[in-house]
Amino acid sequence: MTNAKERKVELENRRKKMRNVVIVSIIIIIVASLGIYYSTSTNGGKSTSNSEPVQTPTYQTDEEIRIPLSEIESDAKFYSYEGAGGVTIRYFAVIGPKGVVHVATDACDLCYGAKKGYKQIDDVMHCINCGREFPIRSIGTENTEGGCWPSYIPIRADGDDIVIETSDLEAKGYMFS
Repeated sequence: MTNAKERKVELENRRKKMRNVVIVSIIIIIVASLGIYYSTSTNGGKSTSNSEPVQTPTYQTDEEIRIPLSEIESDAKFYSYEGAGGVTIRYFAVIGPKGVVHVATDACDLCYGAKKGYKQIDDVMHCINCGREFPIRSIGTENTEGGCWPSYIPIRADGDDIVIETSDLEAKGYMFS
């Protein structure tokens, strides 16, 4: 009789251990899944408008902003400009695969109301709101398709700087108010 009782106790202990292993495994899977979800949805790329430091260009007047070409890299840099009425206008500058500088607002022509902006993954900018992807080489152009698109900011080269007219940024102020 003792053997039957011992076997029953041993079997019950095995079941408890197995149940505990399953519970711990499920908890690990849930925690890992949440970690992956949050890292890819909020900062999985190289740059995220919600977490990347925003810089104020060193060379700024009431009429123009100058960003030295030496400051612009293949990783998007996010900048801000204090517009009229205290509206902070965000934009980014990045060098594309062919060495061309691309500048756009950190808001798109359609999704700007969500105030989420863009993040960079490799050589593509992603709208954090709707998930559309834009190869960096296509940024800095007029929106000819309609819909989500990194909002165009005209730039010009002047020596070792790119120049942005503050009036062009002010025109985008509605996207950030």
